Amino acid sequence: MKLAVFGATGKTGLEIVKQALDQGHIVTAFVRDAARLTIEDEHLTFVTGDVFDPVSVAQAIQGQDAVICSLGSNELGRTTIRSEGTANIIKAMKENHVKRLVVITAMGVGESWNTLSLINKLFFATLLRNTRQDHEKQEVLVKESDLDWTIIRPSGLTDDPLTESYAIGENIQTNTSQIARADVAHAIIKELQDNTFVHKAVTITN
Repeated sequence: MKLAVFGATGKTGLEIVKQALDQGHIVTAFVRDAARLTIEDEHLTFVTGDVFDPVSVAQAIQGQDAVICSLGSNELGRTTIRSEGTANIIKAMKENHVKRLVVITAMGVGESWNTLSLINKLFFATLLRNTRQDHEKQEVLVKESDLDWTIIRPSGLTDDPLTESYAIGENIQTNTSQIARADVAHAIIKELQDNTFVHKAVTITN
C-alpha cells in the first residue's frame, strides 16, 4: 500500500512510518525538515513542505492509496495547524481521487467528551483548551468530507513499547487513560488493512 504520512517527524508519526515500512508499505513522509527523519529505507520518500501550503500538500498525496494525518504542535497557545492542515489534505485528496484517510485527534474530542473523568475534563478545558478547539474543527472537516475516513482518538500518549494489546472502539471507557504511540501506529495500519471503522471516530486506550 502507498501511504502518505503527515506529521511524520512527530513521535507518533515517526512510529507510524517505522511500522508501515516494517510491514512492506511504501511511505511518503511529509516533513518541514527532512533532516529530522533519520530513517533510511528504499520504500521511504520525502516531500518537504508546509502543511499550510496546498501545493506541497498535493504533491505528497498524488498517487497514494491512503493518507494518515498525525499533525500536532507542542505549543499550548492558539493554533490552527490541525484544522487548516487537514483542510488542505482533504482538498488535495479530492483533487487527486484518493479516498482513504485516517486522522489522529484525541480522546475527549467530539462525543467522546462524555467518557472523560472530571479531572481530565478540567485538564482539557484549561491547559489544553486551544488544542481541543483545533481538534474539534479538524474532526468537523473530516466528518463533513465525502472521503472514507476514520478518526482515531488516543488517550494519553506514552513512549512505551508496542504491546498489540489495547481497547479500541466508539466511546469506550478508559482503564489507565494511557496508550503507547506504538500501539496507536499498530492500530492505524491494521485499520487501513481491515477497514473496520470507516466513517467512525474511535477511542484507543489500554
